[in-house]
This record gives sequence, structure tokens and C-alpha cells, in this order.
Amino acid sequence: MAFLKEHGHALVERGYEIVPIMKGKKAPMLKGWQDIRATHDDVDKWLGNGHADGGVGVLCRNTVAVDIDCLDAPLNHKLLQWLDENVGKSAIRIGQKPKCILPFRVDGGFSKIRSCEYEDALGSKHAVEVLAEGQQFVAFGIHPSTNEPYKWVRGKSIADISQADLPTISRDQAEAFVAYFEELAKGQDGWELARKGMAPADVDPDDLSMFKPRLDMDDQAVRDLLAAVDPDCHHDDWVRVGMALHHHFDGGEDGWHIWDEWSADGSKYRDGECERRYHTFDSKGRAPITLASVKAMEKEAVSHGIKEEQLPKMLREWAFVHVEGSARVIREDINKHNNIVLYKLEDLKKEHMNCRVLSGDEKPKLVNLVDMWLENPDRRTYAAGLTFAPDMQILERYNLWRGWSVEAEEGDVAPWLDFVTNVIADGNAAYANYIIAWAAQMIQKPMTKVGVGLVLRGRKGTGKTKFGELLGGLVKAHHKIVSRAEHVTGNFNRHLEDTLLLQADEAYWAGAKASEGALKDLLTNPNITIERKGVDAYTAPNYTRILFTSNEEFVVPASLDERRFAVFDVGTDRKQDSEYFAALDNWYNTGGAEALLHYLRSFNLSNINLRLVPQTEALTDQKLEALDNVTEWLYNCLQNGEIRENRVGGNVVQFGSETPKAEIYDIYASSLRGNKFEVPVKSASFWKKMKNYADLFTDGAYKCDAGHRYRTMNINSTEASRFIFESTNQLKIEWATLDMGAAEDDPFDPNNWDE
Repeated sequence: MAFLKEHGHALVERGYEIVPIMKGKKAPMLKGWQDIRATHDDVDKWLGNGHADGGVGVLCRNTVAVDIDCLDAPLNHKLLQWLDENVGKSAIRIGQKPKCILPFRVDGGFSKIRSCEYEDALGSKHAVEVLAEGQQFVAFGIHPSTNEPYKWVRGKSIADISQADLPTISRDQAEAFVAYFEELAKGQDGWELARKGMAPADVDPDDLSMFKPRLDMDDQAVRDLLAAVDPDCHHDDWVRVGMALHHHFDGGEDGWHIWDEWSADGSKYRDGECERRYHTFDSKGRAPITLASVKAMEKEAVSHGIKEEQLPKMLREWAFVHVEGSARVIREDINKHNNIVLYKLEDLKKEHMNCRVLSGDEKPKLVNLVDMWLENPDRRTYAAGLTFAPDMQILERYNLWRGWSVEAEEGDVAPWLDFVTNVIADGNAAYANYIIAWAAQMIQKPMTKVGVGLVLRGRKGTGKTKFGELLGGLVKAHHKIVSRAEHVTGNFNRHLEDTLLLQADEAYWAGAKASEGALKDLLTNPNITIERKGVDAYTAPNYTRILFTSNEEFVVPASLDERRFAVFDVGTDRKQDSEYFAALDNWYNTGGAEALLHYLRSFNLSNINLRLVPQTEALTDQKLEALDNVTEWLYNCLQNGEIRENRVGGNVVQFGSETPKAEIYDIYASSLRGNKFEVPVKSASFWKKMKNYADLFTDGAYKCDAGHRYRTMNINSTEASRFIFESTNQLKIEWATLDMGAAEDDPFDPNNWDE
């Protein structure tokens, strides 16, 4: 659908500020979209350079949007009634029912307001948000989850409504709406607080990043400054002048009088408008607009060529960010598809030492272009630091998310399904369904971890690595392949900060307890401690999924009650089948990736619990490899069908017999002699462990031998003991067949008679 062609000009005509949106997504197509002030010429240009098939977004500058991100329809109905009664009836846009967005007009603008987020008993999240400065909402386009067009209900769409005719919402009303939602949410059965909200008032007034001093200018100097600015400038610039005067005069009447005098020279002047708007301004919760911004509007471009060419590019592609008290700069032009590199300011200044320009001060002087960028009021600043929030827009922090590598499009996924079912799952349909669901959950809910690592064990050339390449190809910027265990569990882990899929190829677990803890923490912990060179360690959200691919027998440290690893043996039917894998690659590169992304987004996850991992033979192998020495000793005894110190000699006790208790422990301890890597546990710890196996060892009689009194133990039969071991540890084991010796000849069988 040609949404931009159908609605673009109409929206501009009716006073909305619009941006083109990527097809099937919520993100704008253009960098620096926050600064776009679209005209009809811009719409025509976008239609002619590849943006015609995308959606249309509305900037939240003179328009804000109330986003009801709640799946409870009765509660949503109450919220809509509140808006109608307290603010006014507006158009309603829906994408994924019953969620919806309502646009409103705003005077003066304010920062976004976000409610607390609540999670219901089924795991669904509910919140509301007022999208404001620095944000946008999709007015027309395709919803990325439903793959259906957004719809405007309750009468007209905003393409048929003038922006000036929208109901006006104030910041106080917006905060009251959010408070009303939170009051309703607290009364919902089974709802629990999942995340605190954010309102403009929550900003720390002592935060230096929010402090902007007043310029040392008297009334006449202010009037002289305004004389160089066109009063018929863009509406947003006109409002910024008023807000700057409000800040400079601390809300005093002199401010609006000067604003009114200046505005009266323009053709758009309306009597009384300045006074009315002026008293709505408030810098609470946001960095204030100062006269420095107005001064920047009147600065004449000195060293015009350099600044016109480079400074706008720097404003678009550079960002200032605080990381644990250290000031850093991000350069997106260099690192679009790679890990983010944080530059020190002094390093950037050295790089631009030969690019000095005249400042715009009253006494111009040569300054470094980096300093000019730093002083520019339009510089992007993220005082709260970095974050990684897949498929989300974050205003306060710099989001490391770079988006999906392809755009989802319905198509043929039969080659991939055949690959997963017949190769990766070795023909087991149930296992294949789990593997597909694991991949789909990462795509559908990238910010919700299931805490299960996927382990593919198989020989070289069977296709296990290919699975990770195909899945990771959907999110190339956030797919990392490592081959060393320390890259998974080591301290230097910057590469994990923005990783969604970590493919550990042959990075098998070496057996260290510290590594085991770090690995399981990476799988399950919602946060991760990041260590960057030259920056103090800091905590970041952890959305990393881990895919293990290995030809080793022992890949992961799976405990007996393991729920964190789903382990599968890859089939060998396509081993070294270059023709098969070449065809799979060709499908993937000619529309298959787009079709796979669409398929995984639409895959039904409601019928599978990913936390209940399949109890595969491969998983059993991992559990057996990770046994403690007591359990391993017992397992070996059960496999051999007897309790002995070693295979070739030593003391032997038979299952199904009565034996001195001390002798059983002595056999266990003796079996570890000569093994410098294993130390037998104390007798008390040994028998405490054996108590887990009820009826395998039971108390026998007390006996005396040479005046020594001792306790005996009754040992169950081999068959019964094997059953007890399996049941206790929830294992299904292929036990060795025991040679019970040759049966005695039957004297009544004629074949045994002497000739």
C-alpha cells in the first residue's frame, strides 16, 4: 500500500509534521528525523527515492500521542472514557487490539511521560505512555506484529482532521491520565509492578546535564538579539523564542511583553496569543530552552563552507553520552553495522585539530569544530548512558539496537522447515517444534528471556553451525560468533552488551565452577556487568540468547535437574552434502530471509512452554558428564552390575546382598585413589548423598566380628537399583547388558546327553 502517496500531502496540508516510516516497522527511514520539518516538496522527494512503500509517522512536537499499551479491553475502555471527559474526544488509531493511540494538540511541548509497567498472571505487560518531544508515532502503515494496516476508528483519521482542531492536552492532564491508569492497574487481580514509570518531574533538579545558565543580557540586548530573527519563522522556532524568554526572565511579565513586541512584526501575529502561550511554559522535567538557542538562530555562518558541510553531519551522526561518569562520543557514520565505539573527547579534538572555524561570539575566535558541535543546542545528549532495547525506541538513553537485517515478507519457508526438522532435529517433529519456537520467541519477544540455551551437538559438516548463521542473519548487527569459552564467560565482555544471539561454536565448557556459574548467569540473569576498556564497569540489560554448536561429547554443564539447556543431536543424513546446503543458502539469499522473519514473527507460541526442555538422550549425556564423583561412582557401579574398587581388582560387593556399611564407603573412597583431580567426600557426606536414593541402600542388622560391632547395609538388586537411580535423577539411561554367565546344562535336555 502506498501510504505516503495516499496521505503524505494531506497530513502536511493539515499542519502535521511527518516522517517516512520503514515498511512493516515503526522506525523512521531517515537519520536526524527528529529535526525534519516536512513540506510538500519533501513528500514528493520521498515518493521518488524509495520511500513510497513505507508508512507515515507524525512527529511529537506540536502533536503528542497518548499510547495505551494495554491488553485489558475493559480497562482500556475506562481510560478512553477518562480522556473523553477530561481532555476531549480525539481520533483513535489501532494496530494490535485493544491497544490504541490518540493524538492531541499541545502548546509549548513537554517531555514524554511513561507509566509504571505492570505484568499480569499470564506474563502480559501493560502500560501507558504520552509520546512527546523527540518521539513519533505511526499514523499510517503496516503493523509489524499483525502484518495488517493500522486503522483509524471512531470517525475520521487525522488525514481528515486539521492539527489545530485536535483537542489540546496539557502536561498536567497528561500526568493525571498516567496516574489514573496506575490507580486502575493497582486494583487489577494478579497484576504486579514490573517496571517503574517516568515523568518529567522525576528528573533530578541537581543533574548538571539539565542545568542551563541564563545569558548575561539586559532587556535591550535581548531586543537586539530578536531583531535579527524572522518573526515569521517556523512555528516551533517561534515557540522556542517564547520559552527562551520565559527562562531568561524567570517567567516574569517582561518576557512575554518582549515576545509580543517581536511577534507583532510578523504576518502570523494574533493578539493575546503570546500572553496565553507564555504562561503555559514550564521547564520542569526537561532541559530548559535558553537565549543561547535564540542566539544560535541569529548567528551568521562564519567559515560557512566548513560548518555547512560538516556540522550538520556531526549533529546527525554523533551523540554525546555519559558512561559511568565518563564523557564519550558515539560516531554512527563509522560504526553503523559494527559494535559501537566510544571516543574520548580529547581524541576527537586531536583528529579535528586542522579543522578550526570562527566562533559566532561577539568576539569571534578560532575554535575546534568538535567544540562547536559540543556547544550546539541541537547536539544529541544521552546523560543516562547506553542501553540495549531491541525493537524499541528509548529517549533517555542511547539505544545500541540497530534493527532487523531484513524486512519481513510472507513467502516460502519449506527449505528451512525441512532443514530444522530432518537435519537439526534428526526427523523428530516434537524436537523440531521446540527448536522453531525457541527461535520464534527471540524474534517476537527479544526483550523477554526464557533462560534456556539451545545446544546442537553433531559431527562436522552436519549443518549445526548453519542453523546459527541463518537465524543470526536476521539480526546481523546483534549476532556474534565466538569459538573460545572465555568469550562466553570471561571478564572482558563488551561484545555481549548489544548481543541478541551469541553463537558459541566449539566453545565447550571446560569444567571450572566459576565458568559454570558465569554461563548460567548469562543465560538467566536479566542484567549483565559490562567491562569496557577505559570505562568503569557498569550494569546493562541482558537479552542474550546462547546457541551452542559443537562436535564434542561434553558441551555444557547440565545438572541433574537441568532446565537451562535444551540439547539435541543433529542428524547425519546431510553430512558434507554441499549441494543441499548451497540450495539452502540460495533460498535464503533470494527472499528466504525475509520469509523466515515473517514466519517466526507469526509462529504460534501459545502452545509451548520453552522452559520445559525436552528430555533428550543428548541432554542425558550432558547430565552424566557433569555428575559429582559420588553420583558418578554409583552410576558406574550400576553400569558394571557390581560395587568394586576398580575394574580389574580390589574389593567387590554384589547388588542384592548384605554388606558392612563401612565397606561400601571404603570401596568408594578407594576407587578415587591415584586421581589427583578428584577427592572423596567424607563418610557423612557420602551417606547423606545416598539417602536421596530411597530403598537402594537400607539399614541392616548390627553384627559382631572379633569383638567389633558394626552396622550392615542391605543393597537392592541391580535392576531395582537402576530403576531407583533413573527415577531419582529423572533420567532415561541405556544400561549395559550384564553377562550373567553361562546357564547350567539341563540334564533332561537330550542335546546334553552323552553320545
